[in-house]
Amino acid sequence: MTGLDASASRHRSPDPGLRITLPASRGGLAWLVVLLVIGGFLAFQVGRQVYASWSINQEADRYRAEISALEEQNAELARELEYLQSDAYVSAEARRLRNLGRPGERVLIIPPGSEAAPPASASTELEPAPPPIRQWMELFFGR
Repeated sequence: MTGLDASASRHRSPDPGLRITLPASRGGLAWLVVLLVIGGFLAFQVGRQVYASWSINQEADRYRAEISALEEQNAELARELEYLQSDAYVSAEARRLRNLGRPGERVLIIPPGSEAAPPASASTELEPAPPPIRQWMELFFGR
């Protein structure tokens, strides 16, 4: 490259197809402003719709979690109701509340205050067992 070629390349303008030209007339600027306003409005509306969709999905997820918790609670209550309606529960409550028994069964009623004190030998404290390592040492080495 010679000095003339380098100076000529500095003064050359870029490819005209790549340049963006702004309109110079008032009508062209007005159209540009209108297009920018419409584009901004559309972008705002799309953003609003995206946010609304996101918030609705968040609320739906929260309701789904609440529904699953309520279904679990409902299943637990159904199991409890099934037990409460069973003969075993009715029989246990009859014994507890009315001191009733089954036919041929003898019911023993202990009046309050007639309990006997535990024997003195039952109240002695037992010494705690030695740690496992000491137990192994005693087992293998007789210490």
